[in-house]
Amino acid sequence: MNPIELSEYISVIISLVALTLGSISDLRTREVPDKVWAVYAPIGLGLTIFRLFLDPSLLILTLASVGLSFLIGLGMVFFGLAGGADAKAMMCLGLALPLPPTIMNPALGFRHPFFPIAVLVTAYICSLSVAFWMLGRNLVQLTLEHVKLFDGFEKEPRWKKAIALLTGYRTSVERLRQTFYLYPMERVVEDENGARRALELYSSPDVDRDQDVAEFSASLQKVGLPASVWVTPGLPLLLFIFLGMLIVLVLGDPLFGILTLLLSHSVALYPGMVGGFPRQM
Repeated sequence: MNPIELSEYISVIISLVALTLGSISDLRTREVPDKVWAVYAPIGLGLTIFRLFLDPSLLILTLASVGLSFLIGLGMVFFGLAGGADAKAMMCLGLALPLPPTIMNPALGFRHPFFPIAVLVTAYICSLSVAFWMLGRNLVQLTLEHVKLFDGFEKEPRWKKAIALLTGYRTSVERLRQTFYLYPMERVVEDENGARRALELYSSPDVDRDQDVAEFSASLQKVGLPASVWVTPGLPLLLFIFLGMLIVLVLGDPLFGILTLLLSHSVALYPGMVGGFPRQM
């Protein structure tokens, strides 16, 4: 084993350890101590600099991957797509493993040139499983238990109700208060006809949950204190980032692989195509 391969093994191990610790903390409290990233980042950066010292030809790709990782991490927070810990995990992964490790031989054979990007995309794909779980739960209540899921939301448009089926479910107000990862997915609004309940499909990950729940609970008095309300769970994205890393290490980049296969298949079906686009006559 040469020094570059050894440093890659260490980078993979510390990345998995850091993401494991972060995932456990995220699951328990939806917060991750900064000391996890404070230890992970400098070690990962040092190992990457060591590899660049041994092989300077990787410099441009490495800088591009690190830069993208930081930009995406900042964008995730700025646009409210993830919390601070998720962004820090993305940045640290960019420092530790900006490029796919050569020591791994993914089963599908597809390597994305920027390892952190492949991990993040795969993580979001994995997180879609939660949407299917919530849809199944809601359909069971709707069809088998005959629960009127949108009782009190008659004025809400159908597209909002459709998204609600994928992003939340109904539960008691008491359970909402007691469950730290649940957030209200509705609000009490007032118009010329009085107070009514309205679906709210977006919730910032940085909102003060306890204050938000308290204010929402108080507002329910205006609509008669309903027995159940729509809620959405705060997803432990770090867990999905951890799973995404395992998938990319073992299988390769699934999305990049699928797109490559589709492009290859289209070229095989249409030999007149050049670069994936029909040749002009």
